[in-house]
Amino acid sequence: MFRLLGFCLALGLSSLLLTTAHAQEARVVDKAGFDKAIAAHRGKIVIVDCWATWCVPCIKQFPKSVELADRHARDGVVLVTLNFDDVSGTKVPAKVNKFLAEKAGKGDHLVSAHSLSDDGAEIFGISDAALPHYIIYGRDGKIAARIASTEDLPATHERVEQAVQSLLSKSPR
Repeated sequence: MFRLLGFCLALGLSSLLLTTAHAQEARVVDKAGFDKAIAAHRGKIVIVDCWATWCVPCIKQFPKSVELADRHARDGVVLVTLNFDDVSGTKVPAKVNKFLAEKAGKGDHLVSAHSLSDDGAEIFGISDAALPHYIIYGRDGKIAARIASTEDLPATHERVEQAVQSLLSKSPR
């Protein structure tokens, strides 16, 4: 009986450790902190998924960003997420960390210190302050594509995939 109890405890502990290892906590950044996070991935293709918990299309498409980065991880593709929920100082909203713990994979998970409605859209180049918005960086660290939401053309994951595939074909790892 004690062996069974020990086995169950070990199994539960290893499961808890695995869950904790995948749970990613976000950090609040300003533009300089964002630029530093992007620079840390120079030599890789970086998908920046700009999102918010109040944005229904963002929530629906978020898992596709995680899947795309995971699928091409060996090709040097990484995911950086930039959340635009309103923050209080440097504290990440609990609902953001909860969502990331459930849905996010590996990657840098950032929360803008700038509100989207105030100056965040301008600072990060998000046209019309519309989410979802994707910024794709090439291996050289420069912006290769912006996938913006407009009235006529929503920011779909098919467009993100096309941008990533284009970069992969130009600069295979």
